[in-house]
Amino acid sequence: MPSQMPLFILGSASPRRYELLARLVPAETIVVSPVDLDEASLIEGWLCQHPGSRLGLSSIWAARIARDLAEAKMAALVQSRVKVQATDQTAENQQESGGTVLVTADTIVVLGDQILGKPVDEADARRMLLSLSGRDHMVLTGLCIRVEINGSLQQLSATEQTQVTFSELTPAQMDWYIQTGEPFDKAGAYGIQGYGSVLVQSIQGCYYNVVGLPIHRLLVLLEQARAAVSFVSDSFHLLPW
Repeated sequence: MPSQMPLFILGSASPRRYELLARLVPAETIVVSPVDLDEASLIEGWLCQHPGSRLGLSSIWAARIARDLAEAKMAALVQSRVKVQATDQTAENQQESGGTVLVTADTIVVLGDQILGKPVDEADARRMLLSLSGRDHMVLTGLCIRVEINGSLQQLSATEQTQVTFSELTPAQMDWYIQTGEPFDKAGAYGIQGYGSVLVQSIQGCYYNVVGLPIHRLLVLLEQARAAVSFVSDSFHLLPW
């Protein structure tokens, strides 16, 4: 492993995103710093600012929304960020190196011209699952990274898109799934990595995007950022290879 890895600040409380990020970079380099934003209000405000999107929520509009939400989270993370208190020698060394990578993401579920958020109760979860039953929908994750090293700054963003096809759901299946409790903190009222996997017939695209963090897209952004900041410090490693 390289001797000098940056500190990664993940602006999300999602354990799934943490687990996926830890597959790409050492877990001891990750600090979780959740960003609390009213996503529903941000989406509504975005739609009001772009009235044309209400006429038909195309994949282009949806991708812009996901990306802008990730960038809004990044702005909030940067604004609220305080100096990370080192808890071990590794973190102290990383702070002294001056290298930090901030990561934010936001996942939305789009069915037709509607964005499905997190259900507020059982009836809302049932409504969402019924609308998804036997149909295709899109899952989009906006991703934003901000690399800071020796006074140099590089911020990049992107959106990953995956098509998900649900099987025809029976009332008994929906009742069972709602009773697991899993739908209530998930956009679209399901989690593909959990019990919700049995509801999904097929996907086209990145599986990890549906989980919440498109790990390969993140890798691409980190590679691009590394190329951009390599002239600042050739000993600064964004990845463990």
